[in-house]
Amino acid sequence: MRLFILLLAFLFPFKPFAQNFQPNWQSLDQRPVPTWFTDAKFGIFIHWGVYAVPGWSSKGNYAEWYQQGLQTTDTARQKFHKAKFGDRTYYDLANDFKAELFNPDDWAKLIEQSGAKYIVLTSKHHDGFTLWPSKEANNTWGFKWNAVDVGPKRDLLGDLFKAVRKTSVRAGMYYSLYEWFNPLWKSDKDKFVIEHTWPQMKDLINNYQPDVFWTDGDWDVTAETWKSQEFLTWLYNESPVKNKVVVNDRWGSGIRFKHAGIYTPEYQPDLDFEDHYWEESRGMGYSYGYNREEDAWDYNSTQSLVLQLIDKVSRGGNFLLDIGPDEHGKIPPIMQERLLQMGEWLKINGEAIYNTTRWKESSQWGEGNREYKDRSGDMLLKITVDPDPGYAVKEVFYTYNTKTNSLYAILPKYPDNKEVKLRNVILPAGTTVSLLSTHEKLNWKTDANNTVIKLPEYNPNKIKAPYAHVVKIEGYGNYMFKPKINVKYENGSLVPTVSISANSLANIFYTTDGSQPTGKSNLYHQPFKLDKTAIIKAAAFKISLPGAYMPAIESATVSEQVVKYEWKSAVKAENIKPGISYKYYQPEQNINMVSSFKSNVVNAGVANIISVARKQRADKFAFDFSGYIKIDKDAVYDFFTASDDGSKLFIDDDEIVNNDGDHGTEEKGGKAALRKGYHKIKVLYFDSGGGNELKVFIQPQGGIKQELAAGILFH
Repeated sequence: MRLFILLLAFLFPFKPFAQNFQPNWQSLDQRPVPTWFTDAKFGIFIHWGVYAVPGWSSKGNYAEWYQQGLQTTDTARQKFHKAKFGDRTYYDLANDFKAELFNPDDWAKLIEQSGAKYIVLTSKHHDGFTLWPSKEANNTWGFKWNAVDVGPKRDLLGDLFKAVRKTSVRAGMYYSLYEWFNPLWKSDKDKFVIEHTWPQMKDLINNYQPDVFWTDGDWDVTAETWKSQEFLTWLYNESPVKNKVVVNDRWGSGIRFKHAGIYTPEYQPDLDFEDHYWEESRGMGYSYGYNREEDAWDYNSTQSLVLQLIDKVSRGGNFLLDIGPDEHGKIPPIMQERLLQMGEWLKINGEAIYNTTRWKESSQWGEGNREYKDRSGDMLLKITVDPDPGYAVKEVFYTYNTKTNSLYAILPKYPDNKEVKLRNVILPAGTTVSLLSTHEKLNWKTDANNTVIKLPEYNPNKIKAPYAHVVKIEGYGNYMFKPKINVKYENGSLVPTVSISANSLANIFYTTDGSQPTGKSNLYHQPFKLDKTAIIKAAAFKISLPGAYMPAIESATVSEQVVKYEWKSAVKAENIKPGISYKYYQPEQNINMVSSFKSNVVNAGVANIISVARKQRADKFAFDFSGYIKIDKDAVYDFFTASDDGSKLFIDDDEIVNNDGDHGTEEKGGKAALRKGYHKIKVLYFDSGGGNELKVFIQPQGGIKQELAAGILFH
């Protein structure tokens, strides 16, 4: 309590809490994302620090995690370090981080020419080395550990911010909350937060006034330990950047994809947050920090990077593309080339990216199978321009400008027949359609419920930067927002009650047989019950004339499988004991939900709760938890897993939760109708590298969601 009071006194010297936002997620989550960010769409991540001196990791790993691997169990990094640096420690390498070729004006010019609208520079990564003169870094480490006192002997952060602010680009920063091996962090985390983290963050905010404050390294402790709500309250209400700053969602374990600012997936291209602003980041190769082990073929092509930008923007997100300068302060030429080529495309087609929003449909698929079994290689290129035989492609991506009422149809590939068919798009007579790259007006015709647009003969002398092609449709695209389907199981009933809501100006039409709703489908009036499992589809329509429904003023279709559950009877459990059994694995290759559990069992035992607490190395491991769960009453229960990376949960041998895949902490859930008594439970989990987390929750219908406690788990 004393530490917390000191913290409040430090943060709020004049009054305990700010007047607008309160230090709780319910209040803080109401803060809108500044519009400059939602209009910007494209930013440049810059990972730069002492780790650029070795600038190495094996392919498929992050070079900026060099110290962590070096001082734990990464034999590849240890072997490399011994051969190149002998007995020198990682801290000794700060002297070699000279940045003598760093020209911030050149960096700023390059970034502006790339078409990016903001940067996010690592002010400090997990090694604790700061790119600005931080006295806290020196004090808690016990030696000089910032770029002004050792190595470059200059304020790298400040110099780049000054240069960037001479351009049209906004200046933002990344900040790691924790530090792997900081002595104070390891000995007293509460003291570390108060005496190290908070003073550093306030120093950065007050003196550099960033447009983006992008935190990371949060996962080891809760938001309560970081005092994140209190910090954000000050940031939003009192700080000099309160009206412009953008923050992300990495403020404590379990917070990501739930609270704070923009959601930040990382190498998770399939994630979609339709109702929340988000930004996906990735490297040009794989590593964020400079990795001299990566070859030219390990880098994404310009076409792939342009399509990644388009894909994210079409789904309402931003793209934060990383570059990793070397220890001398030079951005590798291959990275410079990619940025300049992206900028060339954006000069021609930028109006289809900047200031746009997600349309009612983000893309249009062609004919064929969408479920790729072979997901090797560049999947985005595979599903757009180079499909496997028999598989479908995304033919069109859509973006929409609400201010001009202009729809953009972005084509990854110029069609051989010079025709584009936009399905379920009916244009009003006289609509102007053009090709942005040549400014030519295009002819079009209506074909049933589709629009067919005729493109000119492909001319490489006229069509520059041909990484994707944009068709602009003027004065068209206004749409209704999708309705929402809500399902309840009232008073312990297994019969679902379905309600559908939408904008008050819309009428909702729905179907219960999986067919596409139209103005002739069931008109929704009130909640209804289902006597069997069904696929509900619904769409919102705006009335333009009495009794008439305009196809152009409608929503996309929302679809949900609504299940009429069957009771799962309790099983007979004899001679059971408290705790859940587990098997622990340390797979070395192909770490996923299948192969991980084919490797040898390293350890086995009994745990009180389902978590990663019994791991035997920092990352790359798997757990198989199995036993029984005690259910106190008949009810429909929601189960959730929050995991980084993949997890699955089974009840009585049936899969209830599928949270598979390589991803940061992500929560998914499922339902089961359980009779009172014991039921079999099984949880599979794997970590493929980096951070790791596993939590399992249960929530009875209408009850409180809580983590599975020791008292209800048995084996």
